[in-house]
Amino acid sequence: MWAEASQPSPPLTLPNMCVAVEDRGIGMCSPWPILRLGLALLSLIFALPPCVSWGGEAVPRRFLGYYQELQEAARRGPFGFPLHLHSEERQGLVSAEVLGIMDHPLQAFGAAVTEPASWCEFVPLNLNIKGCTIQWDTKEALLTLYIGGKGYLSPEAASRQPYRFLVPARQPEYVAVSLSALQGLMGTKAHQLEFEAASVDGKTVVALRSSYEQSAASKLATAIYLATTGRDKIGFSRERIGPDGQAAFVKGAQGIIERNLMRYYLVLKAFLDTQALPDSRRFEARIRTVYELMERYPAQLHEMERAEYLDVKRRERQDQIRLQQTIGPTKAQPTGP
Repeated sequence: MWAEASQPSPPLTLPNMCVAVEDRGIGMCSPWPILRLGLALLSLIFALPPCVSWGGEAVPRRFLGYYQELQEAARRGPFGFPLHLHSEERQGLVSAEVLGIMDHPLQAFGAAVTEPASWCEFVPLNLNIKGCTIQWDTKEALLTLYIGGKGYLSPEAASRQPYRFLVPARQPEYVAVSLSALQGLMGTKAHQLEFEAASVDGKTVVALRSSYEQSAASKLATAIYLATTGRDKIGFSRERIGPDGQAAFVKGAQGIIERNLMRYYLVLKAFLDTQALPDSRRFEARIRTVYELMERYPAQLHEMERAEYLDVKRRERQDQIRLQQTIGPTKAQPTGP
């Protein structure tokens, strides 16, 4: 199912059992203990960068196909620009993929996304990521995300999830980056966020993929969430339902992973769109840009008003800087003579 989004609007510990991930009443405790538990667990499961392969065929041929599909999507698709979004739930695996074209040279992509420190600049722009820090084990980076609900949460109160940061490929015309964790919350497995980009016809084609393997406990938490505060939430893809075959936006676990993956795509876009600005202006420009991008899809991504989002992210940014200073440098340090 390729996405048919709504039209853009005009020009792991449990620190807080009341945290919920896509609930506009975030931070308010439910009177039902099981609902509180389910929402808290979901805020952690679905905020993770949730394993799919890079693809078996040759990269240039595959990306040429993506490019042709995206050109068609720009002409006829619902987004108004080259973008595809697809998700699937099969045999316990929930996965999603977003493909797009960004007007930045591949060299700029490679320089940015192959550095762990860059991920800690743009990933925390996501509503549910409260911070990001980096530690180095010899020459391998361990990237830790601090996860919670939409409202402000200090990293000490958030749940922590470490990820192995790898760069499987960095070539003149192609780059690939992977964040992976074998184990997640509530028995989930294979949480992974994968990024690819390739140069085609002078442009950069981007593929962002996310997936995780469900468990009995995570399915229960999902069911609770979707029966309560998440019952009206929708994704970007359409599915045909009913005897008349009428299309409707996906809901359920597919809707959740689609919304989260779209947020990752938009925060990456905002990061790259503001790279040319002076250091002193980048963060403020990024949080404003991300909010504007999310508000193009209010039916799926509107969660809070602008002033609240900006205030939350400014406070969390200061917390992240403070925390990283206690951990150490964000870049690998030379060892030996």
